[in-house]
Amino acid sequence: MAFDNLRPAKPAARRTKKEPIFGVGWHAFVNWPHPADPVPLVGAGDAPPAGGLVDGQEVEILSWRPRARDGLAYQIRRLSDGHEFWILALHLRRQRDAQPAEPVAEPT
Repeated sequence: MAFDNLRPAKPAARRTKKEPIFGVGWHAFVNWPHPADPVPLVGAGDAPPAGGLVDGQEVEILSWRPRARDGLAYQIRRLSDGHEFWILALHLRRQRDAQPAEPVAEPT
């Protein structure tokens, strides 16, 4: 029996190749090269909490949410004081120091 009265399902959003994947319990580092702006948090409302995240801070992955509206999201705990946040995967990296951007080849 067909269900013709149902809308067709939307395909699930695919993660981009640039989003890192972390396991629960792993340590990562905040990736935010814009020191003048606060790191965007998932579900934090309009204002970031006092003492927000900065680039290079070490965090621990507590859980993840694979189908967040904006993409893969992780619940993290800042190791320096234990505060917990939800952050998008693209705002995390594996190394403490940011990797330099790859040079762009100029057309000849």
